[in-house]
Amino acid sequence: MERITLLLVATLVAWPLAGCGGGGGGGGSGSVKAPYEPFSKTTTVEYDLQRLAGGSAPMTIAWAGQVEFQGVTRDVYLGKYPTPEGEKSVEIYGELISADSATVAGYSVHYPPGAPNTDYTVTLDEPVTVDASAVPKGVQQEQVVSGQITFADQRPPIRGKARFTYTKTEDSATFDSEFGTVAGVQVFEGSGTLLEGEGWDLLDLFKGQNVPGKVFFHPALGILQVEVPGWPVGVAMTGQHDCGEPAASDYNTIQKVGVVSTEQPTFVLSSYDCSGTFDADKTRHAQMLVELRWADRDKAATSKEQPLVEVAFQTVWGWFPHEFLSSPVSIFHPEENGQGFTYWYAYVDQAAKNEQGDNGILYKVEVTFPDYMTSPVRVSARIRYPVYRP
Repeated sequence: MERITLLLVATLVAWPLAGCGGGGGGGGSGSVKAPYEPFSKTTTVEYDLQRLAGGSAPMTIAWAGQVEFQGVTRDVYLGKYPTPEGEKSVEIYGELISADSATVAGYSVHYPPGAPNTDYTVTLDEPVTVDASAVPKGVQQEQVVSGQITFADQRPPIRGKARFTYTKTEDSATFDSEFGTVAGVQVFEGSGTLLEGEGWDLLDLFKGQNVPGKVFFHPALGILQVEVPGWPVGVAMTGQHDCGEPAASDYNTIQKVGVVSTEQPTFVLSSYDCSGTFDADKTRHAQMLVELRWADRDKAATSKEQPLVEVAFQTVWGWFPHEFLSSPVSIFHPEENGQGFTYWYAYVDQAAKNEQGDNGILYKVEVTFPDYMTSPVRVSARIRYPVYRP
């Protein structure tokens, strides 16, 4: 039954890859005081995956390079999550066209060693291109998709055909996600029906059924949530981070958004975590910006109380002093402006010239949720740091 979960997730998450835009949070000379950069090839997204077999599991999705797929060089987006047998993964093959459009050519599912299932690959006869910006609100769209399923155990391949219909029902909604209220959300509602395909339990189960789906998409954050009404499956974003260009020769910019709460008490954005080495130059200034907002919609709109989470701007051995200021507008998430939310900002523009030891350090933002708090806090952070190359 777990294969059903992966098929639905791969289909519904791959369909709106259009949101995974081209530009990224990495690299050059941009200011940290800018809107949150859209999903890119340097972004890793964290999801909560609801499993048909019961319970949930943390899943990540990230760009994983390129492969030859059906004679064409395709980008690979890798989703993976733990199971009792080990790590299970799905590779989605396609390419980004723009910030709002992408092509999907197929996907592969890989089971951990010892699992009772066999790996398989779905290859579409014609790659499917979706352009979220071109879908008018309230106008039903239809897509017929056909392809072939091949199995790693050498059983004969199976052909299938499905019809998908969907409508953009909202183009700027405010949505209560797992990491707080998000504005500027596009909502797509639709369903899929397997028209042809049999001889495999997954296809036999779905053939002729009309399976509904609902996708919540944000132009900068990407896929916030995928729901399959009537089925205990789907995904919900819990956060994401972008490591920029760790191999950059001069400056790198990294960013992260997530929630701190009783269940997830720590938020960390670190140059070391991104590059795997102490590659920050202590002799030149780094810029670090943190934005706090109550995750709850009503509290964000009514409370003028600063979230008293513990915030630290750190190096390997030291830390930088800071203070918070409130603002009625968001730097990171300008699409939320006008909702009445209050934001709190702390900013550091410092070097660590007095850091002991040789050059080559880290710059880090750490936010901790204290025991005495109960209401979750959304955290957005960005660090632009000078790169040290010995």
